[in-house]
Amino acid sequence: MATKKTSEKNRRDPRAGTTRDLLLFSGNQCAYPKCAQRLMTEDGAWVGELAHIRGAEPESARYDEAFARDKDALRADDNLILLCRNHHREVDDQRTRDLYSVTDLQQIKRAHEDRFRLAVDAAERDIYDVTHDGAVTHCTSLQQLDPEWSVEDREFFVPQINKFADRLREVTPGARGLLAVIVARRPTDINVAEAARRIARSEREVIELTLELEAARLASIDTDWFEGDLPERIVLSSPLEDWPEFWDAVQKHMADQPDASVDDVIVGLDFSLLD
Repeated sequence: MATKKTSEKNRRDPRAGTTRDLLLFSGNQCAYPKCAQRLMTEDGAWVGELAHIRGAEPESARYDEAFARDKDALRADDNLILLCRNHHREVDDQRTRDLYSVTDLQQIKRAHEDRFRLAVDAAERDIYDVTHDGAVTHCTSLQQLDPEWSVEDREFFVPQINKFADRLREVTPGARGLLAVIVARRPTDINVAEAARRIARSEREVIELTLELEAARLASIDTDWFEGDLPERIVLSSPLEDWPEFWDAVQKHMADQPDASVDDVIVGLDFSLLD
């Protein structure tokens, strides 16, 4: 989020998980009632702002001295709300701040986020149904993936990769599709805007899919929430602790295949293509 750094003692950055949840349940819209202002542009530039419900400093709007002693409470999810610039200014400006009580903003936040929480809950139910339909084809030798490996190396990594393949089955096809795009771009990282264009989804949807990949320990968003545009890179994580270059090896191997692609391995769950 592009917000200015200050020297205020109580104002601390939210935890990464808090800011990501705020974004996920924002629906990419200002929380102010009937405001349709997007928080992120089509090009991936972050134009939204993070507002405190209870202020962090004595001169802040809705400052509560007792509450402000708890610095973690100040930066917790339930004390933060995502707004467009105009409405952030309105709820905090000295001329208009008294029109918005703590209770008012809590109700605004709850009403806005609940709309998207319901959608996420429904999507999670659909995700469960979809992800339990896919069949996994295991690898057996990894002969083509790395011809120079010894028999012992293959015996060590084949069960690890097959275990990962079974775990990948639990990830939704949409998230697997995003993962395939990220892997295909190796060794170069990809940003959210480019990923959105490549999989024909909105930036908000890409972030939601990346959060799913993060929960599966496969990728994460590298974001400095208080400097520059939001977000920047999607960072890939190796599923194999003993083989950090696993995705690079998959990308290199599949790039040489005339009749198959990374998608067939990650989305189609056909790990026999690595044999």
